[in-house]
Formats: sequence, C-alpha cells, structure tokens
Amino acid sequence: MKLLLLAALVSVAAATPQYVRGSDVNARTIKNEFEQAIDNSYRSEVETDNGIVIQAQGESLPGPEPETGSMSMSGTYEYTAPNGQRIRVDWVADENGYRATSDVIPQQ
Repeated sequence: MKLLLLAALVSVAAATPQYVRGSDVNARTIKNEFEQAIDNSYRSEVETDNGIVIQAQGESLPGPEPETGSMSMSGTYEYTAPNGQRIRVDWVADENGYRATSDVIPQQ
C-alpha cells in the first residue's frame, strides 16, 4: 500500500505543469471550490490549468462586543517560477499580522 501511495505521489509530481512564458495570460480556472460554515469558518481551493494552486481556510473569532472580533486564516499557494522551480508559500494571517514561509523567502 505504501509503495502504491508513493508511486501515485511521484506521478502527480512528474505531471506538474512547467512554466511557459505568457501561459498565465490565457490560464483557465479548472477548480474553484468554496465552503462556508454556519460559524463563518471557510475553506477555499482554486487551481488553474497552468499549475497555480491556492488553498485557504479561516475562522471568525468573536470579540468582546458585537461587530468586533477578528479572522484567523491560513493557507498555501503554489506556482512554477520562470526558471522552472516549483514555488510553495505557506501563510498565516491573524491578530499578529501576515506571516509567510517558503524556501524562497529569506529568513530573518
């Protein structure tokens, strides 16, 4: 079973589209899902035919007074850079601001 899963993952990675200059001009959305729950949490996933993948989820955090509070959100986005490198960025946005991590973002 593990070997089958590994083979499937390798197949998906090998099928990842390569960047073609100008390909984003005519990119089509091939997946666009959005779910919002009764508690105002949400989940979103978007994918284009040129290899861009965006996933996000979040929840509403109530404040002490009506019409106050905040959102806590997190997600990832992936794309192929012009040099062919696959880029992935993981991010969080909450009361502490926006924070992104990636192999291509310099660490402080």
